[in-house]
Amino acid sequence: MLRGIALLCCITCVSWLAPASLHAHGDEEIELAAPPAETDTAYVKPYARELTARLFLSKKYTSIVVPGSSTASSFRYRPNTTLNLGIGATYRSFSFNVAYGLPFLNSGTEERGKTKYLDAQAHIYGRKFVVDFFGQLYKGYYVSPKDYISGYPGYYIRPDMRVNMTGLSAYYVFNNRKFSYRASLIQNEWQTKSAGTPLLGAEIYYGVLNSDSTIVPIEVAAQFQQGSVKRLRYLTVGPGAGYAYTFVYKRNWFATGSLTVSLPIDFVKENAHTGDRDKITFSPNYIYRVALGYNSRRWIYTASVVNGTVTAGGSYNEGNYRINTGNYRLTVARRFTLNRKQRKALSPVEKVLDAPKELTK
Repeated sequence: MLRGIALLCCITCVSWLAPASLHAHGDEEIELAAPPAETDTAYVKPYARELTARLFLSKKYTSIVVPGSSTASSFRYRPNTTLNLGIGATYRSFSFNVAYGLPFLNSGTEERGKTKYLDAQAHIYGRKFVVDFFGQLYKGYYVSPKDYISGYPGYYIRPDMRVNMTGLSAYYVFNNRKFSYRASLIQNEWQTKSAGTPLLGAEIYYGVLNSDSTIVPIEVAAQFQQGSVKRLRYLTVGPGAGYAYTFVYKRNWFATGSLTVSLPIDFVKENAHTGDRDKITFSPNYIYRVALGYNSRRWIYTASVVNGTVTAGGSYNEGNYRINTGNYRLTVARRFTLNRKQRKALSPVEKVLDAPKELTK
């Protein structure tokens, strides 16, 4: 039943978003968005016709917080993902980034075990909408904190722990002429004055947590109410709202903060050695974005994090599972003014981006 409802909701959301934009944000990224709408240039200066090149470090993650009980504290499953070095470029509304986890950036992490993962995160920063897509396939986790399992040397490794999740969120940006996500997060605009905006939208997520034995490590399972649960499925869908603000100091220095909170209805199913249980409840989900940095006519330096948290309340325990998905990034970018020859070389991109206009004539 959960799969059927999730499929129907996803088809509906994708159909609604189809005319807007598409963006695959992973180790290789492609973005294809609608042309930027009009901005108030006293607040936001767009540079869509220039080429923005970037060098970045990034680290993705999907972690799980397992709720505690009266006899045991909560703990977190963390993946051993790589720190990646990448390069990329943006022209108009088209971006391409590629990154790779080089060995010298990831030495000394062997004690945390191995994580096999496919992590597709799409963060689409349109003029009027911000859209996030999450698609995660993770296998292999370690328990945090390090000494959580008494008497166990080093990190407690769970190579059998798996997380599969897909989700979509979309929010309308009300003050879209004066506020720009792009300035702080994809560097093809420059926010020169402070501005904020309310956000209104909706979210939908479907996910599965499971293991070969139980989600809680066997060594401490007896201390947890949900100690016999081996698989958890959830579908969560509902409306949300939030606010985003960029503080600008002396035109160049900026700090951006954005938070959306949704209150969805949750459909949760737990499979346990003691029997299966279903639960319908309400629990909040949230997405936050933070970016700090320096923006100018040519050079941009940013440090950013985007995190989405989905909560799922099981019937075996009083607390909620929390699935956190996100990306940390450090970026150095520069804008280049193109000459006629360079613009001609980009004519295939121009044709693709102008195709929607031609179809509407």
